[in-house]
Order: sequence, then structure tokens, then C-alpha cells
Amino acid sequence: MSDFEVFLKNSQDTFIKKLLINNLKGQDILSYIKEYIMKKKRVKYLAIKHSFESTSDESDDEHCDYEELASMKDEFKLYDIKVLRRYG
Repeated sequence: MSDFEVFLKNSQDTFIKKLLINNLKGQDILSYIKEYIMKKKRVKYLAIKHSFESTSDESDDEHCDYEELASMKDEFKLYDIKVLRRYG
């Protein structure tokens, strides 16, 4: 069980208005997001950032992550979740 899944299970009764997930290890977390966040309508705004320890261009990684979420935008919209590139 990943730390992210433990966090989601332990915070099941909490509604989070804005959630920025910094995925440090590049794990596949979309299944957890669907199960614990999307289907239970626990988040209003969602953004995911992947961080890798590599020499690759980090902005490309962030762009890909947003594109992956954006491709699922209609599915998130069904659960009243807005996908964001960045928020302050």
C-alpha cells in the first residue's frame, strides 16, 4: 500500500477544495484518484505534478501530466472536479 493510498483512506471524510499532488516517484496514482477522490466527489480543483530526479526538462514532465489529466477532463467534469494546470 502506497503512502498516497494511506493518506486518501485516512482522509475519507474530508472535502478538499484545492488539491495539488506532487508525485515525487512518478507512481501511477490515477487509479487511486478515481477510487478515493473522483467517485466520492472529495475535491473541487485538482492538479498533479510529477517530479523526477533526472536531467530531463521538468517543464516537459509537467506538460505531459497536465495533458494526461486534461484528456480525462470530461470524466472529471461528471464528478464536478475541475482540472487545473497550476493554481496559487
